[in-house]
Amino acid sequence: MFGGTPLLALAVAAALAAPAFADAPGRAYAVAFVAAFALYFGLTALPEAWPDDRWLGDRWNWAGGLLAVAGMLALAAALVRRAGFAWREFGFTWSQRPGSFRAAVLVALPVLALNYAAMTLSHFRLPGVPLETWLYQATVPGLAEEIAFRGVLLALADRAFAARRTIGGAQLGWGGVVVTAGFVAAHGVSFGVAFGVAPAALLYLWLRARTGSLVLPVVVHNVWNLSVYAAHL
Repeated sequence: MFGGTPLLALAVAAALAAPAFADAPGRAYAVAFVAAFALYFGLTALPEAWPDDRWLGDRWNWAGGLLAVAGMLALAAALVRRAGFAWREFGFTWSQRPGSFRAAVLVALPVLALNYAAMTLSHFRLPGVPLETWLYQATVPGLAEEIAFRGVLLALADRAFAARRTIGGAQLGWGGVVVTAGFVAAHGVSFGVAFGVAPAALLYLWLRARTGSLVLPVVVHNVWNLSVYAAHL
């Protein structure tokens, strides 16, 4: 699911979250954030420990993604029950903030179109894309990564860092920076990877903060991934 180094991503996120460890109110949330980050990567990597490399498909880590979804949902439920979180803090709601859906779509569509157009300029071409790849990219990355990063991890990071600034109608803080940096590092550390992933990560973060829901981030994330493959056919 990731092309980067999970340990490096964890180190980057933990380092950026370090200021919260000095503050008593934020310390517990920062510790929980780092633990949840490690849990997510542990769950995605768990199927790789079996000799039979893939449980549900030959090309992609379906089992790891589904385990991560289940694990993050279970963690969110525990935080709601034991730590006073609300489901809405994780973006687990179908409703969008008033007036946000149209604004979010008007931003997301041009960015998706621009990314697709830029990708088509590449000389790299795929000989073909298997059906499994289309099915996987249309479902698992958006669900697993958005529930984890812009859902559970962002909620914990936002509790650790309470300060916010309004950017394009979205309330964003240092927690969003921490989550986004960890997300980008998880995909790779080269300039090319960062150049490709960072704009997407910032878009997903803004959509989540603007709408208050994970619905659009999940959809746009999967459409982004699909468009990358489509552009290289």
